[in-house]
Amino acid sequence: MRKMFPYNEEVESLIHKAKKLFHLSMNGIASEQMSSLGYKLNYGVSLPRIYEISKEFEGTQYSRQLAEYAWWSDCRELMILATLLLDKDLSRSPFSKDDLFSWGENLFNIELCEQFSRNFLSKIHPSVDLSATYSNALITQRDGSNKFWIALGYINYANLYLQRKSVNQSIESSIFEYVVKDVYADSYLIYNSVSRYLRSKCKVDKKWVTDFIQTLDPTKGKGVAKIIEEIQIELDYQE
Repeated sequence: MRKMFPYNEEVESLIHKAKKLFHLSMNGIASEQMSSLGYKLNYGVSLPRIYEISKEFEGTQYSRQLAEYAWWSDCRELMILATLLLDKDLSRSPFSKDDLFSWGENLFNIELCEQFSRNFLSKIHPSVDLSATYSNALITQRDGSNKFWIALGYINYANLYLQRKSVNQSIESSIFEYVVKDVYADSYLIYNSVSRYLRSKCKVDKKWVTDFIQTLDPTKGKGVAKIIEEIQIELDYQE
């Protein structure tokens, strides 16, 4: 999806510079393999290289504007760059729930969900609970929602757990009614992201996950048996 912005010579210059750096690091084979991911343009650049290039654009007065332009470019490398350029200190550079849903409109594959969470949403501060609250908003907003919003919400919780961050349980408990439905979802995107959420939750509340999977009926959803198997492997691994 394209979004139009007022012309800004400095930002356009930075976009041009970023594209040039990505072009110089292009991997044609990887680019071809990623052609099914929905990007209008992708250079097949490795994630470590994108992270390295992003350091050349951090901390400038145009970082937020560059991030906005890059996110709506539909170019893989620029979109991932955008998630790295957003200021994680929201007291310094606010990123509201409206901003979250606006950016969420341009989520169209699982890689973007992962990068948006890993590079920005799971690391926002000063409050970890704000990240969880944003996850809840993504999971529970079902009116005309994008399925990738829901996936991002679960993935973000998973990344919080992997970082061993403590989430207020009263905040997370509000999504339980959605978890018990989404575990039976027909969509692979949804039930796979729920599986990831539950596997990561094992690291912070093993008993809750163990009790929860015992309530599941594998005959009621095509992904349930897979979820139970993946969680059991995770539980066995932790023993």
